[in-house]
Amino acid sequence: MPIYEYQCEACAERFDKLFVSLSRIPTEIMCPVCQSTTVRRLISAPAIHTAGEGGQAEIEPPPPSKPPVFGRKELNEALKKKKQLAEE
Repeated sequence: MPIYEYQCEACAERFDKLFVSLSRIPTEIMCPVCQSTTVRRLISAPAIHTAGEGGQAEIEPPPPSKPPVFGRKELNEALKKKKQLAEE
């Protein structure tokens, strides 16, 4: 599925369009902001996918994020800091 980047000649808005296939690209593209059809396709960098072992792309999952722990101990520490700051 190709993704093309366009810029509107009327309002200078830059936007992307995703097409199902090259044969389904319409002749007139409309700006999503001003609805003008005077848009030009921009030259953009291609997306490059590299394959790892076995021809499969190696995508490293993001590290799991730990939610901050805020229990009784942390609450008491925060209250203690607040009290110290108020005394200063």
